[in-house]
Amino acid sequence: MTEESDENHVESDEKRLKRDLERTQTEVRADRRETAKKQWRILPIDEYENEKLSHLTDSDCEARMRSIRDFEKYLLTQIDPKIEHNILGVRDAVENDVEEWRDKSLIPHQRSSLVTVEEHLQFLKSFYTTLNEEDAFAGNPVRTPLSDFRDEYKDELGHAGRPYIPLTRLKTFMNWLDTPFARLIWLLAFKLGNRKGETLNLDLRCLNIAHPVFDQIIAKHDVNLDPRVRDRPDTILIYGHFNEGSEMPNDNTPGWEGDGEVRDVGNKRKRDTGSVLPVDSELKTALIEWLLMRPSTFHRDLHPLFAIGADSVRRPSPDLVDQRLWKKDSYVDSIRHFAREESLEECPTCNTPVTAQNLEAGEKTGRRYRCRNCSAVHWRSIFWGPQQSAENYDGFDTTYSTEQKMLYHQGRHTFSSAHSVKNSDLYDGVIPKAVRTEAIRGDSNNQGDTEDQVYIEDQYQNFEKDVREPYLHGAEGADGIYKFGLYDDPIPAVGEGWDA
Repeated sequence: MTEESDENHVESDEKRLKRDLERTQTEVRADRRETAKKQWRILPIDEYENEKLSHLTDSDCEARMRSIRDFEKYLLTQIDPKIEHNILGVRDAVENDVEEWRDKSLIPHQRSSLVTVEEHLQFLKSFYTTLNEEDAFAGNPVRTPLSDFRDEYKDELGHAGRPYIPLTRLKTFMNWLDTPFARLIWLLAFKLGNRKGETLNLDLRCLNIAHPVFDQIIAKHDVNLDPRVRDRPDTILIYGHFNEGSEMPNDNTPGWEGDGEVRDVGNKRKRDTGSVLPVDSELKTALIEWLLMRPSTFHRDLHPLFAIGADSVRRPSPDLVDQRLWKKDSYVDSIRHFAREESLEECPTCNTPVTAQNLEAGEKTGRRYRCRNCSAVHWRSIFWGPQQSAENYDGFDTTYSTEQKMLYHQGRHTFSSAHSVKNSDLYDGVIPKAVRTEAIRGDSNNQGDTEDQVYIEDQYQNFEKDVREPYLHGAEGADGIYKFGLYDDPIPAVGEGWDA
């Protein structure tokens, strides 16, 4: 190194030291970030679509963008002409604009589904939240209009698309289920908050169940467990994000050249790395119960957890599962079958006759019953049909103009609300929010700056201490994951009765 270059090196070190001491954020970094922010301020909608929605399916992306562009169109065509200010786009919006769009455009056109109105507002709120994170907007003009809307229509919203179902009613339903197939699928929804696609995409390699039955099945099918669960007994891996039509590598992943399986439904999990989830004793027992009767899949490269059929064993499609678990009452575990048998003439708690309420309020979904003795309020059915389609719901209560149904996604909402500190009297247990939302449900934990993302990946997480323990045993002395009481003698799980 020459004397001149050595002097330049020393001078560069001195500048670097001075700069780093004087500034938390370097000038160069600030300039580079500002350049990126300008694009968000010039073309916020395009940037949002290109940069933030790549992990969504095409249909989900289109739904979000439809809401945002509809609001922009309303701003430019309906609001701009009648005010003195010149509105150029979504960055000029205020709360009054969102309220007008909600009341004069959304609600009149979505009269049959207030849940859809809420969804449009939620999409727009998420958009403005992102603009805040990118320093392209200050505040969120949707927050108050959305909150006011939810307050005004809380009954309809609470029971139309996502009905409030007390844990006592869920226990009744779960204990009514008659087949290991249905019990396990619904338990995965309520115990882990799984989406339906995430459940159907499970393969045997995604499980590590500490039990001889599982060991025998894995050995017979020559399954290589995924490395993420291989050394973690009593866990389940939920694959990270992929879209419908994606091809998954087979069990012999090294050297894979496209011999895998094309999936009928994608995984919407935010974390591309996937999530390792703990298994409690009740879910473990249901898994073993199902594995004992699950048809063999020796003919496949990938071995789905849920396999159906006799001559041609296959992974069930989402529509077939809908038929079995909800749409057709001819199936023994169908919710429609349950609705035919269900009655609530007496309080499940004290066996006292109950009094029906809101029988004539057809515009409000839900059929409440109040116990004459303990004054407890119960919700009658998980499903009943709408009056205008009575011919399609023969034998159902069709005295209401609205429809209620418990979809698979109900498990995701119940899991979140029941274990929240501000729970809705569903359950006394509390699983910490970080465990409930990021670790189990797989939601995003974005702290605002992309550099923060690396610190929430699995390699920085003590699974036993940070996930399994609070999941099974709760926080601050509270219980962990709720139990449905399905088995008199459930198989103990790691962390809940014995250690591997």
